[in-house]
Amino acid sequence: MQENDTNSTNVVLDALENVKNNVKENVKTVKNTVENLTSDANIKQIKASVRKLVLDAQKDFSKLVDKDVAAAKKKFNAEKVLLDKEVKKQTLAAKKFIATQKKEVAALQSRLEKLVGATKKKAKAAPAKKATAKKVVKKATKKVAKKR
Repeated sequence: MQENDTNSTNVVLDALENVKNNVKENVKTVKNTVENLTSDANIKQIKASVRKLVLDAQKDFSKLVDKDVAAAKKKFNAEKVLLDKEVKKQTLAAKKFIATQKKEVAALQSRLEKLVGATKKKAKAAPAKKATAKKVVKKATKKVAKKR
C-alpha cells in the first residue's frame, strides 16, 4: 500500500507541479501582456508628446514668419512712401522744366514773328524792280571732221 500511497503522492505532486508550471506560464503571459500594454501606452504618450511638439514648433514658426512678414510689409510701405515722394519731386521738376521750355519757345516764336513781320513790311514798302535780263545766245558752230 505504501507503493500506492507513494504513487498517489507522486501523482498529486506531479499534478501540483503541472499546476505550478501552468501558473508560472500564465503569470509570464500576463506579465508580457502588461509590459506590452505599458509599452503601447508609452508609445501613445510618445506619439502624443511628439504631436504636441510638432504643433508647438509649427505655431512658433508661424509666429516668426508673421513677424517677418509684418516687418517686410512695414519696410515695403516705407520704401513706397519714399518712392512716391521721389516720383512727385521728379514730376514737379519735369513740369517746371517743360514750363520754362514753353516760355522760351513762346519768346522765340514771338521774336521770329516780329522778324518775319519786319521783313514783310520792308518788302511791301519798297517794291522790287523787275529786272529784265537779256538773253545771251551762243551760236553753235559746227565742227566738221577732216578727211585724211
